[in-house]
Amino acid sequence: MMRNLSLLKRSNLLARNVSLDAGLGTDCKQQTAETIREVRHHENLAANWWNKKGQMAALHALNEIRVPLIRDGIVARGNVNSRYINTTKVLSGQRLLEVGCGAGLLTEQLARLGAQVTGIDLGEELIKTAKEHLSNCSAELTDRVQYKMEPIDQHVKANLESYDAVIVSEVLEHVDDKAALLSACVKTLKPGGSIFITTMNKTIPMWIGGVVLGEYVLNIAPKGTHHWEKMIAPLDVQRILDTMNCQTVLVNGSTYDFCRNTWRWINSTQLCYALQAVKQIPTESS
Repeated sequence: MMRNLSLLKRSNLLARNVSLDAGLGTDCKQQTAETIREVRHHENLAANWWNKKGQMAALHALNEIRVPLIRDGIVARGNVNSRYINTTKVLSGQRLLEVGCGAGLLTEQLARLGAQVTGIDLGEELIKTAKEHLSNCSAELTDRVQYKMEPIDQHVKANLESYDAVIVSEVLEHVDDKAALLSACVKTLKPGGSIFITTMNKTIPMWIGGVVLGEYVLNIAPKGTHHWEKMIAPLDVQRILDTMNCQTVLVNGSTYDFCRNTWRWINSTQLCYALQAVKQIPTESS
């Protein structure tokens, strides 16, 4: 299933980055109309976010493959205390940051593995829903989960090199300035820590099968959730991370079965993909 890929190092930066990201990487005072549109679009779904049979069904189902990927990716780097390996609290002692946490679907699941997880998002209603669900339905996790409504570039100011892993799941496809977002994420990451990304590839099959069919025919996701110009290919993400001294160690393709509401890993990244990159530890000479 999962396959390690050596990073194709390129010296050129992506030329299509714009001055502001559209959702999570800029200060609230600098939000563009598009930023606000993206945030409001997702806030409108807040009340239904934890409904496994609602419009977030695919996101709930995605946990079945993304949680093990993050867990195993962290363990594989050798940063987990050996006494927790093969236990239900395998991520005990790990500090994680989820950027664009929504109402906490992934945040809570990672906390159940023993990690201390901070979730940040710009959606006030989403953070409110996340806190309410944590308090009312997952009270046992309250000492391991913290939610904040703030952009990543604000969060990084007080959290430089603070986290063992940063998760950016189903977020990049909603952001314009991906380089700015990822740069801030990497700054919060400890040397040797991992950044995990899941997103859609910018391909015709993904647009037709995932967006046109999913949003406008089957109504799996609300219309207008995804936009062609915001999708990004895995190689482009690798190029950005390479400029930030992060080595991509894994790229894995995935696909979604509309009828069964299930995800699975595949060898092709033509549709969706997950990526893990590790922030390199500075050498003495550097």
